[in-house]
Amino acid sequence: MKYLILAACCFLVACGDSDEDQGEVTVHFSHTVAGAALEHEDILYTNAAGNEYGVTRLEYIVSDIALETAEGKRVELAEFHYRNAFVGATRSVSAEVPGGEYTALHFTFGIDGAKNETGALPSVDHFNNMAWPAPMGGGYHYMRMEGLLRTDDGEGAFLTHTGPAGGEDFSLAVSLPLSLTVDGDEWAIAVVMDLNEWYDAPSPYDFNGRGGIMGNADAQLTLQENGATVFSLGHIGTPDHGEGEVERDHDEHLGG
Repeated sequence: MKYLILAACCFLVACGDSDEDQGEVTVHFSHTVAGAALEHEDILYTNAAGNEYGVTRLEYIVSDIALETAEGKRVELAEFHYRNAFVGATRSVSAEVPGGEYTALHFTFGIDGAKNETGALPSVDHFNNMAWPAPMGGGYHYMRMEGLLRTDDGEGAFLTHTGPAGGEDFSLAVSLPLSLTVDGDEWAIAVVMDLNEWYDAPSPYDFNGRGGIMGNADAQLTLQENGATVFSLGHIGTPDHGEGEVERDHDEHLGG
């Protein structure tokens, strides 16, 4: 009996040590255009095709957000996260994770085909507003980016709506290597989306002649392939310094 009691005590001590090693990790999603902070509405940017544009709407869903341990195990931070670039309350996602060494951050931009079904997400306004039309297969948009476009006649508009066109999966798996040691502390990881990269390489994307693209599998494939370079890691550090000051100030100005 004494050996059973001793073994139980050792197990409890081990569990206690593990709990003490737990830390909180917060992932902030921020946005730039060719390295400059994203501004609302003003036509300030030029893509690889020479289109001059400004952004009035940018909202998207990321899913299966996870850290990878040094042993190759994935620790989930969130199953789904909605981000509106101009609403500060949607900026971040946080979770408690076990102590240890982490070597990568993974997530899916959008929702992969097996999960992207109507009703799969909680029935709240921001997810419901991302619904992909039922006649086009249902499920959810990955991203809705909209804005102003400089034209010969003055200003026009552009739409970059991505999703499962024709029932095909055009979501994007993202893996970002990092070096992170969690030991009972708090960490903030900045993930940066550079909008111009959606329109750059390997295939320059011209807004002209790109009206409705939701049912255009070729356009969706181009954006998916260009998306390979869209995301990068920014600062990794304490929660107070895990995101760009410029974007935080801008979000607060918009009431986010």
